[in-house]
Amino acid sequence: MAEGDQQTVGLEGSEDNPGFVVEDVAAIVKQVVDQNLRKEKYDQGRIPLLCQNVLQATMEELYNLNRPYKYIVNCTLLQKSDVSSGLHSQSSCLWDTTTDGSYTLRWENRSLHCILTVFGIVNTDIVTVNLANK
Repeated sequence: MAEGDQQTVGLEGSEDNPGFVVEDVAAIVKQVVDQNLRKEKYDQGRIPLLCQNVLQATMEELYNLNRPYKYIVNCTLLQKSDVSSGLHSQSSCLWDTTTDGSYTLRWENRSLHCILTVFGIVNTDIVTVNLANK
């Protein structure tokens, strides 16, 4: 795991739900952020669009995993400069640690800092119906 990566993960799973697989989420997040921000320079007017693009692409890729999860994705973009400004962020979750989890990526280029966090909560609202037995 890279220096800027943080994770919490449910260690248990089942055949139907392998748990929150950090490696899968990390690969998606890193690819999406790099693809969308690698060549970008900080421009205050473009930040909302950049955030939207990163969030939308991340959600689409997570959806394509076809796992029984509800996802919450948070993207923070900051200007990188010689004059630093502090940012402190925390989150707290009350969830099932055997299935739910989170992953945070800290990423930067020459003019941007990006902090992207994904929370995955198992979706107990999903109902599977086997029509073959009817």
